[in-house]
Amino acid sequence: MNHSADHTPSPLKEMARVKLAGFGVALLISGFVLLAYQAFSLRSALTADANVQADMIADNVSASVLFDDVHSAQETLHSLRKVPYVESAAIYTAAGKHFAAYIRPGVPAKELLEAQIGNVEGSNRRFLFDDVFVASSITQNGKTLGSVVVVASTQQIAAELAHFAVFILAASLCALWIAFVITSRMSARIAQAEKKLEYLASTDPLTALPNRRAFYEALNDRLQRGAQGCARAALILVDLDDFKNVNDTLGHGAGDELLKHVALALRQSVRVADLVSRIGGDEFAVLVAIAKEKAEGIRTAERIARALARPFDLPRASIVASASVGVSVYPDDAADVAALVSSADIALYAAKSTGKNAAVEFHPSMTVEARRRARLETELRKAIETDALSLVYQPQFDCRTGRMIGVEALARWVHPVDGEISPVEFVPVAEDSELIVSLGQWVLRRACRDAARWNADSEVQIYVAVNVSARQLRQVQYSENVKAVLAESGLSPHLLELELTESQLMANMTAGVEAMQQLRAAGIRLSLDDFGTGYSSLSYLQSFPVNNLKIDRAFVKPLPQAGQPIVTAIISMAHSFGIAVVAEGVEEAAQLAWLTDAGCDIVQGYLTGRPMPFERITELMRTECEDSEPLA
Repeated sequence: MNHSADHTPSPLKEMARVKLAGFGVALLISGFVLLAYQAFSLRSALTADANVQADMIADNVSASVLFDDVHSAQETLHSLRKVPYVESAAIYTAAGKHFAAYIRPGVPAKELLEAQIGNVEGSNRRFLFDDVFVASSITQNGKTLGSVVVVASTQQIAAELAHFAVFILAASLCALWIAFVITSRMSARIAQAEKKLEYLASTDPLTALPNRRAFYEALNDRLQRGAQGCARAALILVDLDDFKNVNDTLGHGAGDELLKHVALALRQSVRVADLVSRIGGDEFAVLVAIAKEKAEGIRTAERIARALARPFDLPRASIVASASVGVSVYPDDAADVAALVSSADIALYAAKSTGKNAAVEFHPSMTVEARRRARLETELRKAIETDALSLVYQPQFDCRTGRMIGVEALARWVHPVDGEISPVEFVPVAEDSELIVSLGQWVLRRACRDAARWNADSEVQIYVAVNVSARQLRQVQYSENVKAVLAESGLSPHLLELELTESQLMANMTAGVEAMQQLRAAGIRLSLDDFGTGYSSLSYLQSFPVNNLKIDRAFVKPLPQAGQPIVTAIISMAHSFGIAVVAEGVEEAAQLAWLTDAGCDIVQGYLTGRPMPFERITELMRTECEDSEPLA
């Protein structure tokens, strides 16, 4: 390790020194300019004062020169002894003859006595600290009698300039010291602020883990070093299951607390040298160094999944934060950062598809599936925009009368190249993107239009049931959108039934119940789909203003050999709330007979009618008799 680097000045300190040096140079230059200005000002003032003295002497000695009174002139000149800066003064006649002189004691007389009036003309060109020579003419009645030459000393200027220079130096040193103190403090504060900004730029403030930016920088650095030594590393992506439910039911404060607990659990699940990061809302990433075999990556991922599949005690509840985990290994699964992240993300998607609390290792075959999924998403978007989808309708029959009373709208997609694509494949693709909103809106508009057509041509009125996604229900204007579609199609609101699942409603109880109440107030029918597979709480059922309750096919399939108590309890409970019961997935006559005897209201399934196109529904409505016999 190079210890000399520890003593290298930081760029911030070096910049502060450069700024301070520049400030010192600026002070030096400004001080020199001020000193020069002061010197010229003092010399100019001295010259002006000397001119005044010369003019006064010239006025006072004019009579003395006129009458050749040297003694009187000498006395007048001696009055200059009270003026400290005057070194000498001399009076000359008009012919240039020396008339009288005053010389301050200690000043050599020879130079002054030899000075001529002409010397004054060059005085302006003398150096700064040379004596000042000024002259004034002696006149009487407009006649020039002679001249007075005054020599002023610049010693006082030099002394004043010395004092001024000392003052400027002291002021400059004081300013430099103040600037040094301020710069040092500012540098310290800036350095502290930069450290804080650097911390915030690379750290998630909630969990104190490295954020996405810092993690991917570390990942890139780790892979670059790993490429030199061929060392393995596992990238593990963690996505909490149903985290939104925690925020919606317990509040964002509880969600934040859960994230802190998860962050701690992740750190405790790996080694100190491994990197744990929060890269999104409920998404975490772990970078693990692998010593030997690739399988260490999936073992670590499974350990993480187990660590999160336990209750976390929050202030208001105990929450099990299960997670879906995907893992990819460098360089086995990918050779660079982008490919490694993509592989881990594909594995994470596979983990989500298998259910909650699952850890899945990346396999190359997953790439083919991911590419197909991405392609299907693009082409499904185009199919929705170009009206390339179609609808089929599965009939629903009244168990007592045997009459068809409604149909469920089901989307179908015939791809121009791949042929018919099952809803089991393309609906999850839509749900994983915002396409589910567009798909749901397309199905609603087409179903309402078809229902309006078949009801207009028939005396028998049957409703159409349309499935609603959670994303649609969360839209603020969803109820208004449904009303707009009904108005556009001309379908009566009581002939439209919207099917919602318990899990969708529980994801946001407040918004779900509010939307349902608005829809019911508009006369639209509501059905609770897949009952029994979600929360199935009596208090929730009492809160939901639904017309029908659908028993999930998982409970219908074992009938009549098994499962009777559960189905009987559901039917009895629904009837006690005044809710009709629909059994879906009826495929055997024995199932139909038992459901009819148990008091089920409506049945739907392959036994009574497979999904069929619009034309077949209209044909079935025409051929159906008003006095249909009971199905069983």
